[in-house]
Amino acid sequence: MNTDQELRKKLLDDDELENVELQKQESPVIVTGIAISTAKPSSKKKDPVRRLFCCLCKCAGITMFIFTLLGIVAIMYAYSCVKDVVEHLTVETDSPQKFPIVKMSDSELNEVMDRVVSFLDDILEEETDIEDLVLEQDEINGFIGHSDYLRGNLMITLNEDRIVEEYSLPMDVLGFDGRYFVGNDYLEVEGNQILEMKMETEASHEDWFDGPLFFLQLQYLITKNKEDEGKNMLELYLEKGSFFGQVIPQEVIDERQNLLEDLYHQDDEDAENLREVISGIESVSIQEGKVVVKARRPKSD
Repeated sequence: MNTDQELRKKLLDDDELENVELQKQESPVIVTGIAISTAKPSSKKKDPVRRLFCCLCKCAGITMFIFTLLGIVAIMYAYSCVKDVVEHLTVETDSPQKFPIVKMSDSELNEVMDRVVSFLDDILEEETDIEDLVLEQDEINGFIGHSDYLRGNLMITLNEDRIVEEYSLPMDVLGFDGRYFVGNDYLEVEGNQILEMKMETEASHEDWFDGPLFFLQLQYLITKNKEDEGKNMLELYLEKGSFFGQVIPQEVIDERQNLLEDLYHQDDEDAENLREVISGIESVSIQEGKVVVKARRPKSD
């Protein structure tokens, strides 16, 4: 009896075990079937959106590529132009010319700046007793000495009625190592006339043009400002000149166009202040080793 019960229990247990095993084998099929049936409709719904997104990405990519290509072409063209100019106007040397460096402390430079600012403020505030502004040659060169790029590469000299600037500027900032822009320029005045403004370089550029980079003769006049009573205005006229070997036509000179005309047609605050400063200056004289600026004394009533 016990044997029959044990056999029946064993058979029952085997059937349950078989059912469990069968369910384990069948369950992946059922799950897979559900996964497939639910994935297909979702995929169909997303396909148009995905296609649109891919299309937009492609268009954006193509547009960016075109603009990048155009940018590269523009940079290459600009570089070729700059390269041509640099090679014509600079010299190649391993021992560039160096100029004396004037060393000034920050406090000394600030004192000069305060003096200039105070002079300009007095003009703008129409003070009646303004001291002359005197700038020494060493003070100007002191500011040059505080520039990492200009230090030892540029120098200003002040002579009677003449400003001379000498330079030997490295072109490594433009990617041209070993090349230097070497030359000098000067400004010479007499009375109300700028006799000459001229710039020459050490580089030989006869195959490009003859003569200096530029040469100018100008006339400046201080006249009454018709639009602003009681104020003076500065007029500047070209007498003679050339740029990069091209002589300025006589018909252009004969037009007697005021080169500072635009300054008196600007309405912004900076232009207005500049006009006030110009109106408030009586004279600027270049003396040996210094520049002297005199303020205009207002006429007493």
